[in-house]
Amino acid sequence: MVTLPEQIREALLVRWREPRRRYHGETHLRDGLNALRRLGGGEVEQIAFWFHDAVQTGATPADELASADLVDELLGGILPSHMVGEVRRLVLLTIDHRAEAGDGAGARVCDADLHGLGSAPSRYLANVEGVRAEVPHLGEGEWRAARLRFVEGMLARPHIFATPTGRGLWEEAARANLAREAGALLRGSALGE
Repeated sequence: MVTLPEQIREALLVRWREPRRRYHGETHLRDGLNALRRLGGGEVEQIAFWFHDAVQTGATPADELASADLVDELLGGILPSHMVGEVRRLVLLTIDHRAEAGDGAGARVCDADLHGLGSAPSRYLANVEGVRAEVPHLGEGEWRAARLRFVEGMLARPHIFATPTGRGLWEEAARANLAREAGALLRGSALGE
């Protein structure tokens, strides 16, 4: 059994609690860990989830790459190198949330990270507002264009969620939320209108 040492957990919580985080904060961490448990995620997957957004500036894939580097920095010499490599690999999958067929660990981590797409509409709206608040440097037009690319990319997938459990729990609601948001973005209106 592998556990994340308490001092590393505390160091990561400092990052997750940074005041500028409006979506990628401690609530996302805790909710994602709960989602990962529902999906049957093991200890290495949970450790990867602790690290996946440890660096968060609103710049993909730079944030994920920096988070993966943090895995090496904090876990090197503490966990066996093959486990450190696996945690790093799982963190990097959250760049585009595309696990290969047969990659159960990758599928579970990606689904846990995306599970909020399938939340209740009011929670989904709050999540989108939180993501928007984290990128204040983007003008409204840039934000809408970037967000529409993300939303349309998710809707174009045959399945948003890679695991059967994830599809059963969140797929239908996620597609409804994303379709609603795509419509609002194309109309130029706010999601809640």
